Amino acid sequence: MSEAQPTEKLTDLQEQLQAKDQQLKELTERLQRLQADFDNYRKRLAREQEELFRRMEDQIILEILPLYDNMERAFRSFNKNQDRESFVEGMERIFAQFHAFLEGRGVRPISAIGELYDPALHEALITVEVTDDSGGKVLEEFERGYLRAGRLLKPSKVKVGKRKEPTSPPAEQAAHS
Repeated sequence: MSEAQPTEKLTDLQEQLQAKDQQLKELTERLQRLQADFDNYRKRLAREQEELFRRMEDQIILEILPLYDNMERAFRSFNKNQDRESFVEGMERIFAQFHAFLEGRGVRPISAIGELYDPALHEALITVEVTDDSGGKVLEEFERGYLRAGRLLKPSKVKVGKRKEPTSPPAEQAAHS
């Protein structure tokens, strides 16, 4: 073996190592650029999402403002004229507008009174014992609940009947003991 062969091999290995080092450096820089691009993309997406939510809120507010303006006009008119009948009539029209606004967005009230208690739709605030067939049913609605597109927005707050367990008179209990 000649001395030139190990030197050539060493030189060749050093060149390969430098090439690999250069390749590693380029890949590392590329990865850093990609990571920076991704971070910028994520930040831009978050800003765009915030802007979209702001625009959606603005749109909803713009649709509600006429209702607010009408209520303000009704109160001003009532304070000026003290015409109770016109005031009530105006409030009914505003209520109809608001109802149409909610319906247009798929908001529906939950049916509660007389219905079987459903914990997925109703929140029982009070339970009272009953002797008739209203056990397990909603007896009173304190706050109406709402659904939108089949999803619960707000449960109904209700009073629920609970069937009273029949009790034996004390004399019968003693006889059974």
